[in-house]
Amino acid sequence: MPDNTNPAPPAPKDPASSSRKSSLSITDAGHVPMTEELDSAKWTLPPIVPVLIALVAVAIVIAVVAFANRPTPHAAGNISKVISADNSGNVLVAVHLNLNNTKDDYLWIKSITGEVEGPDGKKYTDDAAPAVDLDRYLQAAPELGEGRIAPLRTEIKIPARKSQAGMVVFAFPVKKEDFDKRKSFDVRVEFHDHSSMVLK
Repeated sequence: MPDNTNPAPPAPKDPASSSRKSSLSITDAGHVPMTEELDSAKWTLPPIVPVLIALVAVAIVIAVVAFANRPTPHAAGNISKVISADNSGNVLVAVHLNLNNTKDDYLWIKSITGEVEGPDGKKYTDDAAPAVDLDRYLQAAPELGEGRIAPLRTEIKIPARKSQAGMVVFAFPVKKEDFDKRKSFDVRVEFHDHSSMVLK
């Protein structure tokens, strides 16, 4: 039998298989091979220098805004004189205060409170006596009237950039000797719409 010199024609290419091969060559985000996924990151971090420059710029902006909006003191003041007098086992204390309004708006005094810490460490507080009662206190203890000035009233308004001086009287349940040996004495002035101020 003679050899068949004509080879069999090649099998026709299956178009479906070729399309499958071409589709496999295109990366499918939902079917990424594990070796490719864990091999190396396709997305890298940005260069460190621009990131640092951006962080420094943000920090400078925050610092400028914080400095511009920092709380500024709205009042200053001091205690210019403290006079104490014994009153039946209690002590009456006359205090001369100077208040300075450093704002461009008025300051409205809400209340004035005194606090004394005795030699034993105990603290006592008292609200300033009403201004209308000042004469009665001075009659009971005339020594409180030394260098008398006008009373500092609550609910008064200190005009912008102005000063106000006045006198207040407190009564504490301690002896005059204990008050004179006190550890500390503070006067707290509360304002409407502003934080309080403590004078020592």
